[in-house]
Amino acid sequence: MPLYFQSICSSSSGNCLLLWSKKTRIMIDCGLSSMYRTREVLQNHIDSTFQPASVLITHTHSDHISYYPLRVLQEFGLPVYLNENCTEQLKSIHFNGDKFANLKLKPFKNREFEIGDMKIKPFEVIHNPWFPTYGFEIFHKDKKAVVVTDFCSWENIYEHFIDADFIFVESNHDLKLLELYYNPNSRFHMPNPQTGNLLVNAVKQSSKAPQIVMLGHISRQRNKPAIAVNETKKSFQDADIKMNFQLLAAPLLEAGEPVKLK
Repeated sequence: MPLYFQSICSSSSGNCLLLWSKKTRIMIDCGLSSMYRTREVLQNHIDSTFQPASVLITHTHSDHISYYPLRVLQEFGLPVYLNENCTEQLKSIHFNGDKFANLKLKPFKNREFEIGDMKIKPFEVIHNPWFPTYGFEIFHKDKKAVVVTDFCSWENIYEHFIDADFIFVESNHDLKLLELYYNPNSRFHMPNPQTGNLLVNAVKQSSKAPQIVMLGHISRQRNKPAIAVNETKKSFQDADIKMNFQLLAAPLLEAGEPVKLK
């Protein structure tokens, strides 16, 4: 059965991703800028044909979740899944004195759980040390999708990428552009060459190539989609490994086209 993915936005200005099957739709992060924008996205992409529809949060940075999206998620009655290590931080940073009495907050542990007909396997990644951050292996039937954004080291997590059918992974900044437009927070994110190295190592150890790889969380000032794509291609060329998959870059501020995993 097919599995679909769409990036609604992916940058430091906001992150929102969708993954869905015939029966289940999961929004990964809801870092949208306003209540109006959040309602618009939910009305366009979440409807009664998807049971259940849920939101899965990677971490509590405001470009991934914040007060106004939380108000709309409560209004729509959507379950919000967040690691148990992040729940108090979510409340202290984003509740703004609101009790959110009707918010369906679903803390998860560091073990596999289910949403509809999908199995979710969370794993912690290295990002900002004050913000626990999680990536996800997501299984549906015979398909495996991996979504990992906002991290700065891959050596301890690359096994999660092995034998994936779909990969969404951060490729945040170009090293030369970082020199021109330095940002200390870039140390918490993946530079293009490291993303390329991660993908090379994962593909090397996989029994099959992924169908699609999408690069995301691309910096507006310190990167460009074409640069990120070319860096990944160069990593595979340098390793003398064929890229037997479709390589895409997620648009930063607008929705990309949906992709289908067969």
